[in-house]
Amino acid sequence: MTVVRIESLSKVYGAVRAVDRISVEIGDGEFISLLGPSGCGKTTTLKMIAGFEEASEGAIRFDGADVVRVPAEKRDIGMVFQNYALFPHMTVDQNLAFGLEMRRVPRAEMRSRIDRVLEMVQLSGFSGRYPSQLSGGQQQRVALARALVIEPRILLLDEPLANLDAKLREEMRVFIRDLQRRVGITTVYVTHDQAEAMTMSDRVVVMFGGRIAQVGAPADIYERPQNLDVARFVGQVNLVSGTVASADDGTLAIDTAFGRAAAPARDGLHPGQAVTLSLRPEAIGLGAPGKAGAPGRVEARYYSGSLIDYRVALDGGETLHVQSFPTVAFAEGDRVSVHAPADRLWLIGAAQ
Repeated sequence: MTVVRIESLSKVYGAVRAVDRISVEIGDGEFISLLGPSGCGKTTTLKMIAGFEEASEGAIRFDGADVVRVPAEKRDIGMVFQNYALFPHMTVDQNLAFGLEMRRVPRAEMRSRIDRVLEMVQLSGFSGRYPSQLSGGQQQRVALARALVIEPRILLLDEPLANLDAKLREEMRVFIRDLQRRVGITTVYVTHDQAEAMTMSDRVVVMFGGRIAQVGAPADIYERPQNLDVARFVGQVNLVSGTVASADDGTLAIDTAFGRAAAPARDGLHPGQAVTLSLRPEAIGLGAPGKAGAPGRVEARYYSGSLIDYRVALDGGETLHVQSFPTVAFAEGDRVSVHAPADRLWLIGAAQ
């Protein structure tokens, strides 16, 4: 088990700062995801942790020891790549044995480790097969087994599910997370898929433009985004307009189309100022016209099985994305009352 501490870490390519002075600590046995759009610096960060990219500035500490100048092969990490990187001319057994042979593990111990890890990834009996004889999900599990068989201090995964179909991705999310919990290994997972990051991680690091925008538990990232970029990137979101009504005793009272909401006071926000709040689609309730809430009209309706997605235009001018169960359904053109609990409105900041 290993604590990883990243301190003011940067990677510079000419005039471009691909990673810009980021700092974060990854706890012993923690599963943390680096989440962000393409080009945000998440894979570059992972490669610096692995030792495949040299840091321009800062420190990477494993249990307090700076490894920035330590070669990749001496960092004791297990790596799973997006394309699996299995040796096509080697059997499953030989792929797993490769890293052990490089470490001069005794033959008897090698056999024991391979058998144990194949059982762990539910591939006992597949040791004689070649990668071409395996499905995508099986190849992914072999790649995991190869990373784990060397018993590394840290497991690093770079978009490992990107090449799988949607159903298999869902199955592999659960499989990888359950496996990580059983092994208890400190894990850093890179993805641009919000669902992967939210369902698998203890904490999520959201990155934009080489910088960390927010770090927190999945629920904190989703329910309490710290800025517009995070709110828009993580899941569907409605941005609701509000006006600060008062600021007393460290609390802001904010008037919205749904009534009054409360938020902790922030520097620079004062009565009369326009602000923006986030509101998730599933937090919104629709009712018959005339009930409590903001009046509006259903502009569009999309049935997706377990949920119905609505686009609702409020009489006040705002348009909302609403998700609800199909127990009570409204048709396009219906008048509705729109209700949002005050505690689900989250203040992002001054209107932009």
